[in-house]
Amino acid sequence: MIYTFSDCVLDLDRRTLVRDEVAQHIEPQVFDLLVLLVRAKGRTVTKDEIITQIWGGRAISDDAITSRIKSARKAIGDNGRAQRFIRTLPKIGYRFDGQVDAVSGDLQQPASNALPAPSGVRTADTTAPEIGYIADRKGRSIGYAVHGDGPLVIIPPFWVTASDLWHDHLDIQEFFLTLGKGLRMLRYDRPGSGLSRNAYPNKTLEDEVALLEDMVAAFGADRFSLLAISAAGPVAIRYAVVHPTKVDRNCFYGAYGSGKDLAPPESQAMLLALIRQHWGVGSRALADIFVPSADAEDRKRFAAQQRVAANPEQAASMLELSWQIDAKRDAPKVDVPTLVLHRQEDRAVLVDHGQWLARVIPGARLQLLPGDAHAPWFGPLDVALQANSFLLE
Repeated sequence: MIYTFSDCVLDLDRRTLVRDEVAQHIEPQVFDLLVLLVRAKGRTVTKDEIITQIWGGRAISDDAITSRIKSARKAIGDNGRAQRFIRTLPKIGYRFDGQVDAVSGDLQQPASNALPAPSGVRTADTTAPEIGYIADRKGRSIGYAVHGDGPLVIIPPFWVTASDLWHDHLDIQEFFLTLGKGLRMLRYDRPGSGLSRNAYPNKTLEDEVALLEDMVAAFGADRFSLLAISAAGPVAIRYAVVHPTKVDRNCFYGAYGSGKDLAPPESQAMLLALIRQHWGVGSRALADIFVPSADAEDRKRFAAQQRVAANPEQAASMLELSWQIDAKRDAPKVDVPTLVLHRQEDRAVLVDHGQWLARVIPGARLQLLPGDAHAPWFGPLDVALQANSFLLE
């Protein structure tokens, strides 16, 4: 089913929103809220109904609803005080006004006016992950994406992530589909980014491990493997030591034992200040570090992915956490089969850190890969293929 109103096209099957012939990034929860309002056009949707339909009846603050409404308005160009479409009825709820047309099946238009497929968007994807939310022990709403069938692999968040970018970037799709062949993959977003954008960020390694524990408990997982990318390395190390009977295998990529060893304090301070004051410039600087050999368009796209996933303060807070977490003392205690993958020219996390992990974790295997991309989905699929093979052993 497709709904059209003003210059917007809301496609329920493809879960896309196009406004003025430009694809809009819209989080799954915001998309579902917009669909709820559009379908109820002209009828007031109460806050209780929104909580029931969007949050499954969980206790949610008014601020959470207001935030999603604000995002929905922004996506359809309903900004400012005019409220052309989504009207607020104080203390009652919201109503979608305006002419809405429903079209069953694909929207047919003259060729001269056809809506172009957004760059990097696959028009039909039956392999898209299931998106959902859990409430962690702190009462925060944490978003996750899960897809595939087979032994469970959990991928703790490694930087600012947005698990709902599946439809927007074919390289991310291809990486996770290759990685997850024969496996069930569970990803979740760090508090403060992506699907977990409205949750306040973690401050310590203990917070990160506790969040992983909450995700494991929510899914009732008895045994699983961990894929630890970059800053998720210390989290996987600590978890495997604290819960040795839970983890089947540990696979690291571009990871490290202590963030304190990654960069001198003065360099950290300069980059944090840049991110907080000029997130556009800061995101491009990080793209130059994370994917230095990518072409200009790919670096621009990677920088944009970061800005979509988190605001400047959230991004700076999470980078600061990545530099603070330290599990070096725990690494020699890890007692599960371990594979360490690392690109030889990685500039974000130098290869020395991967070699150190392989040296101190008992029985760990080291596989060095060519290239300098820190983001695992850039370049060839060797990371996904190597990790998949190990996790299926």
